[in-house]
Amino acid sequence: MKKIYAVDVGMIDSFNESAKSCYPDEFLCMVRQEDGVVNELVLLPGTVYGDSHSFLSEWMSPVDYSLAGTAHSHPGYDNSASDEDKSLFSNMGGIHFITCQPYDRSSWKAYNSKGEEVILEVIYR
Repeated sequence: MKKIYAVDVGMIDSFNESAKSCYPDEFLCMVRQEDGVVNELVLLPGTVYGDSHSFLSEWMSPVDYSLAGTAHSHPGYDNSASDEDKSLFSNMGGIHFITCQPYDRSSWKAYNSKGEEVILEVIYR
């Protein structure tokens, strides 16, 4: 898989709209990349959304080498990665997004599989 260097603004907008629609529960999905740019949300059947946690049915994930990691929301105003988030990150790909209220283009952060914040270029297509 190519190194992730950017995220498409359309993915960020879709991510935030999905988070808003799930509020007050957390939203959770996987993300797809193409040529190093994260550009798509991938919803898995059987995903459970809860008010303090969500989980994926990992066995429902397609065999797809473009899957790059996860994206999920926090219902509050903090997009920091918790210990539980970091555990998920270490098992589910190389790039992970967390968004929080107010669910806009400045309310997200990206993390690597170690839970360290990653700065990505935002691409406007």
